[in-house]
Amino acid sequence: MSPVRRVCVALAVLAASPVARADDNEGSKVYKKTIPSVVWIHSTRDRGLATGSGTLVDKQKRLVLTNYHVVEDNPRAKVFFPDFRDDKPIAEKKHYTDRASRLAIPGRVIALEKSVDLALIQLDRIPDGTNAVPLATKTPEPGQSVHSIGNTGKSDALWGYVPGKVRQVYKHQWSAQLGPGRILRCRGEVIETDSATNPGDSGGPLLNDKGELVGVTHGGATNAQLLSTFISLSEVQKVLKSEGVSTAKADAPKADPPKPKVVADGGKFFSAETMKKLQASIDELKEQKQVDLLVETFAAAPKEDLEKVRGMTASERLAYARSWATKRGMAEKVSGVVVIVSADPKMLYVAFSPDTRARFPDDFNGKLVKTLTEGLTNEKADDAILAVAKMIGETVKPK
Repeated sequence: MSPVRRVCVALAVLAASPVARADDNEGSKVYKKTIPSVVWIHSTRDRGLATGSGTLVDKQKRLVLTNYHVVEDNPRAKVFFPDFRDDKPIAEKKHYTDRASRLAIPGRVIALEKSVDLALIQLDRIPDGTNAVPLATKTPEPGQSVHSIGNTGKSDALWGYVPGKVRQVYKHQWSAQLGPGRILRCRGEVIETDSATNPGDSGGPLLNDKGELVGVTHGGATNAQLLSTFISLSEVQKVLKSEGVSTAKADAPKADPPKPKVVADGGKFFSAETMKKLQASIDELKEQKQVDLLVETFAAAPKEDLEKVRGMTASERLAYARSWATKRGMAEKVSGVVVIVSADPKMLYVAFSPDTRARFPDDFNGKLVKTLTEGLTNEKADDAILAVAKMIGETVKPK
């Protein structure tokens, strides 16, 4: 019988189908409990971008556990935690790549244990409320149900779940192909399962029914069906207790990058559907163009100024609106465009923050004002504000 050849699943190609199981409900519980702490890892190489998976295992020190072959010898990596919509992780990869400037969290590799294919990344920060996955107190036994989560490279979806059963836990010596002429030689305790792992799942967690980490995805066999290998909990514990990791400082996390501004329609000028579309456009402007768009509408001017503003001339009212927009832009730390609209008295003003004014043509302010004015006058405010967001995206110069 020919020997089983193993490969690292971060960069190899392996296709397999999940096996249906009677404990699907248990798997769903484990998935929901654990998924906020499972990450998608990007590591740049000379030959391109490598992606894999990982698990937050220490909240205080902000440590993510993954495979050595996911990061190799690159001292830096970027990590994505899942975003959620309706309490479910957003699975589309494009959601994260389009918003990488905000969602990708930088980290530095602080530990490498090539002999068992493990690595630890210390992140600059972690999302608020994210908890570490606890380590189990013992390794699983043959026949026990296990659950793995990963980010298959050949799929357009992230955070995929795979059920499995433990086949055996044993000491093993093996080699894995990293690339042309590059072999990773490993020796340690592994967990062998019938899980259907795929390239890109590398570094992801293997979990018991309590949602505790019992292993780390390493790879699958290319010439055998439903035969996958996970680095055992015992090897993970050794790495976490190693001197460089145990003495690592839990320094202060770096500040989150500024978030896109949120549209506020106090004057009820726009439909609910338009508000959603506008917010999506604002997010895209921030992510792809590095420019803010703050839109605020009001039913009336501030109460303390209302009567005074009602009695102003057109030029006085324009000056008041300019001051109002400038103050709101400064208060919200806008780096881009501010749109202020008031119903009582009728006022409209578009302002640019000083740091971004040069990124737009001299006559651009007038074009935006004209578009908005015509839309408000002709009861087409929804179309007008979406057109404004589109115009900004098409016109703004690169930062």
